[in-house]
Amino acid sequence: MGERASGDLRAAEHADAARIAAGNLTGIIALTVAMASFACGDTLMKLAAGPLPTSELLFLRGMCVTTVSVVAALWLGAFTEIRAAMSAAMALRAGGDVGGGWFFQSGLARMAYPDLMAITQLNPLTITAASALFLGDKVGWRRWTATCVGLLGVLVIIRPGSNTFNWWALAGIASVLAATVRDLATRRVDHRVPPILIMTLSAAAVTVASLVASLFVEWQMPSALLMAKLGAASMFSLTGQLCVIIAMRSGEVSAVAPFRYTIILFAIVSGIVIFDHFPDAPTLAGIVIVAAAGLYTFFREQKLRRLAMSQAADRQRHGA
Repeated sequence: MGERASGDLRAAEHADAARIAAGNLTGIIALTVAMASFACGDTLMKLAAGPLPTSELLFLRGMCVTTVSVVAALWLGAFTEIRAAMSAAMALRAGGDVGGGWFFQSGLARMAYPDLMAITQLNPLTITAASALFLGDKVGWRRWTATCVGLLGVLVIIRPGSNTFNWWALAGIASVLAATVRDLATRRVDHRVPPILIMTLSAAAVTVASLVASLFVEWQMPSALLMAKLGAASMFSLTGQLCVIIAMRSGEVSAVAPFRYTIILFAIVSGIVIFDHFPDAPTLAGIVIVAAAGLYTFFREQKLRRLAMSQAADRQRHGA
């Protein structure tokens, strides 16, 4: 009987391991597809950026995203939690989305796409720093060092004072700071609010803000081809967000999340194939530095989280 029970236990462990492995594979594929979708959407937005002012461009794309999001939210019954969504945290998140979208698109229109995407990979590092400064999270010297190293990588990419410096790189940094505000505010949004409703309200905020800003610029009639690019960019954005949700719900975060950095590879490919731009050696070095710092921060946080959970379990056992 003991051997049989032991065999059943091993079979159950193998089944759990196979299930986790399958979930991780699904999550990795989904997150990689998400990053490819975001890169395709950004590429289309960069191609569309020439003829139209930024505000009009964001408004037209925002209309597409908001329309699809509203339909999805209505279908899922998400608007039943609209009262819970009406909060200061949601307003701050929407403001971060507005600022992030505006600065990112401004930089995207005027600088090399791979360079901009490398700069935006500072986001996990700035979230770590902001969590310590404003939310009281404990951040040790290792993660502070990784944050400083990531900032050094960005300086290698943009090289202030050199002939290759592009002032619009500052817009990329501003978009990271705005995204940090958005992500921290998201933590404070009532957990009853469904993700699709959060996405819908943020998209609506970006659309309204862009409409107001566009009143102060001269509108231009977009061509059918331009509208097709914007429509396709919106669909890529929505596909990417859906794949991110699938990825985070399918696999272990520690196994899946590092694949978010594949967007840098897709950005480099897009830059070479579509825009005939290949990053120079210092830029590639800066990209590696930023990605390495971000990955180190992520794995360090996962290690600390597992340690905290283990200590909590030990205390619970001893208390029992």
